[in-house]
Amino acid sequence: MIVSFLVLLIIMGVIPLGLGVLPALFVDRNSRSIPFIYVAGFITSLAVFQLVAVPIIIVAPFGFRIIVPLYLILTILLATAGYVLMALDIRKNGRLFKDENATGRLISREEKFEWVIFFILFGFQLIMYFRMTSFDGDDAYYVVQSLLTYETDTLYRIMPYTGLSTAIDLRHSFATVPVWIAYIAKLSGIHPTIIAHSVIGFVLLTVTYMIFYLSTGILLKKEPKRVPIMMILICVLHIFGNVSIYTNATFLLTRTWQGKSMLANIAIPAVIWLLLAIFDTEIEQKKRLGYWIVLFLINVVAAMCSTASVFLIAMLVGLSGVVLTVINKNIQILLRLMITCVPLVISGVLYLLL
Repeated sequence: MIVSFLVLLIIMGVIPLGLGVLPALFVDRNSRSIPFIYVAGFITSLAVFQLVAVPIIIVAPFGFRIIVPLYLILTILLATAGYVLMALDIRKNGRLFKDENATGRLISREEKFEWVIFFILFGFQLIMYFRMTSFDGDDAYYVVQSLLTYETDTLYRIMPYTGLSTAIDLRHSFATVPVWIAYIAKLSGIHPTIIAHSVIGFVLLTVTYMIFYLSTGILLKKEPKRVPIMMILICVLHIFGNVSIYTNATFLLTRTWQGKSMLANIAIPAVIWLLLAIFDTEIEQKKRLGYWIVLFLINVVAAMCSTASVFLIAMLVGLSGVVLTVINKNIQILLRLMITCVPLVISGVLYLLL
């Protein structure tokens, strides 16, 4: 149990933080924070998994035994590079985060109380996720696919509904979340069903609220004392958001482990956050590269979550690019945003050709 916990702490905590340092070095120092580094690292880790897994899924029916060591080695090397670069940056500049001349802000008692309320509501969601686990009909495919990968090393070559061998399931094979869950289960020694229903949600919920925190910090930059109020409102909307089976709140709290939930609650909010950050006029142009890198990577992650992202995320980024191009009268904005959508285009083309 202790060993499994330590493994989860390393692969879901230590490694993503190291990976997050890499894009963090290319953003404004005053914009760096633990939430930014962890979210960027988590997105990077998922993007690397997608890039490793998809080619192997296509060419190697029993390729899971290749994915596990290859992905683990790659992420360890990249995370180590991140920590080394962080140490060098701290040694050179004396700090990783805000500059010494950055203005501080005193947090009032009211604001501290509001943050306490937020963490109570957030903790309540974590507890309910763990204690009131929802079993969805789609588990018959997604969780069973994770279990089949975990037990047989096959990659989308067994039909979960029947247990019979089949040709590669192209409809789902590019959405590699079940394989990712199997990877976590393989390293930690915890059953894939337990990982999906009782473990992975703690990480995904945390990442989701970190993204909302980062977005809210940009939107309320001139009134930072209102950030905890906004976070409380988001919590309330999620807790009472089960007004239909199609809301993002329903997916977040009852189908947390599914790729479509990650698309609605991580990929799409992350794209919005990154667009807000990239086109924040108070950040110097040369200090926005890290956001562009993460935007490119989140498009890779979106393809990992669901094949629906090929047009959903592409439309979101494309329409945002058109509007921003017209407002700023700069065609380069649209061209740059189109480049970030290349992973989605490649995923869509492969899906059509194969």
